[in-house]
Amino acid sequence: MDYYAIVHNDFDGTASASVYARAVNSLPRNIWFTEPTKLHEVLARLELRGVNRVMIADLGINDSTFQYILDSIRKLRGEGAEIQWFDHHVWKDDWKTKLQEAGVQVFHDVSTCGAGVVNKNMNPEDEVSRSLASADCSVDIWLHNDPLGEKLRRVVENDRSYEWKRKLMETFFNGILWNEEFDTILQTRMEEELKGYQRIWKYVKVLDLEGTKIVVAIRWNGPPDISYASQFLMTRTGAQIFASANGKSISFRSNSIDIRRFAVRLGGGGHPLAAGASLRIPFIYRLLRRLGVTGPALNWVAKEVLEVVKKEGIVKYERRTTKN
Repeated sequence: MDYYAIVHNDFDGTASASVYARAVNSLPRNIWFTEPTKLHEVLARLELRGVNRVMIADLGINDSTFQYILDSIRKLRGEGAEIQWFDHHVWKDDWKTKLQEAGVQVFHDVSTCGAGVVNKNMNPEDEVSRSLASADCSVDIWLHNDPLGEKLRRVVENDRSYEWKRKLMETFFNGILWNEEFDTILQTRMEEELKGYQRIWKYVKVLDLEGTKIVVAIRWNGPPDISYASQFLMTRTGAQIFASANGKSISFRSNSIDIRRFAVRLGGGGHPLAAGASLRIPFIYRLLRRLGVTGPALNWVAKEVLEVVKKEGIVKYERRTTKN
């Protein structure tokens, strides 16, 4: 079967594409690994070239780009495309309604990860897909209930290149979830992470907002990645909220607070416990950061985070367990 795949540029996106490929017994003719903020651009450039099915997975929607997405979807549908969209991020009801009215098959379920949505709707009896989705969900929606997830995430995100993700998708498609190459990568990553934990403190600031601690960080080079660092720093400081900025964007994490509200306030989105948005640090602070002076940038980000948390308030997150 010929189709195109457009998925998130992370473990969940790669796993979603792999599960779908197993369900239709075919790898995509082409695949795009992208971000929610770039989805409208990918769709606008997409040319069918004889391919009539497009699958989109693990890509949420932002208010600022929805109309562009809808316009491109309508154009592709007018050219004869069959479009399936699998997602687990928080959506507005009218997004789903308008996409369905445009002819999109929408599979939306906030109780699982992207690969879980694909697995539940396309091939629920496939054991390989179930195992991959379980591992993926464990880390993507912060369940932390499948040890394979902690290992596979490190392997998948060891290399963010297209070639690596395509190779992994083909490996998973063939029913292989672990091999000797993955073992070597995992060992190297773990050694690098242990060294990284010792040096990230100089990129961190801890705030206290009426008894709620917030860890703010300026992104560092190398491991640990943001998800593992956030858990480490929140545990070590007793914080409930983690925010990390890389100069152009900001990511939020928590184990108990609905931090998606903060991302939405900044024009972004994501999961209730893991979300992000655009946030451009002023040029002079970014320049100083490149020169090794992190204080000004860190202080600026801390001020922005404090303001958005004050405006949105701190709301506990209640995990949903039913299909939306």
